[in-house]
Amino acid sequence: MFEHAGQGYAGHGTLCGALGVCSCLINLVIYDKDHSYSPVIDRMMWWYAQMEFPTERFDDISECPKQVKAKAMTPLCHTSVSKWTLAAGVEVTSKEKYERCAKVAGEVVFTVVHSLNEYFAGRWKPAIWTPSKKITHCIECHGPESFGRYTDGMNQQQGHMECLLCHTDHTK
Repeated sequence: MFEHAGQGYAGHGTLCGALGVCSCLINLVIYDKDHSYSPVIDRMMWWYAQMEFPTERFDDISECPKQVKAKAMTPLCHTSVSKWTLAAGVEVTSKEKYERCAKVAGEVVFTVVHSLNEYFAGRWKPAIWTPSKKITHCIECHGPESFGRYTDGMNQQQGHMECLLCHTDHTK
């Protein structure tokens, strides 16, 4: 049913498919007029960006245990996979890469189920995203928290990703 999400949605390398599927599931089970699903999805996205993948949780059933780890830095499939393949020294079409992505999908689902269990038990607390030190100065001008001080052309940032993965620092 969600096969279309593979390889960043039909091979486009956009959002990690596991995140897209889990986002849909979170929305289905927490849907309400207050948009309570939104902070759960938000937390999942930046949890993913901070993780070093693949974890070793599924090594006992993997054909490629003890793989090299690389921090995703973003929920974008292309960036996450590219960083990992470069660190691991393998091709994007390799068996190792497919095993890595299977482990990542498993870890995302495991973590989302844990978060949903906490949510429905009343123990889940939304975390507050804090930009890294490297991008704090970016968020001061371009971040969503500054919408009250909106200046045309300045407040373009809508995500919780590391700006400098895709953009150059125009302040230096």
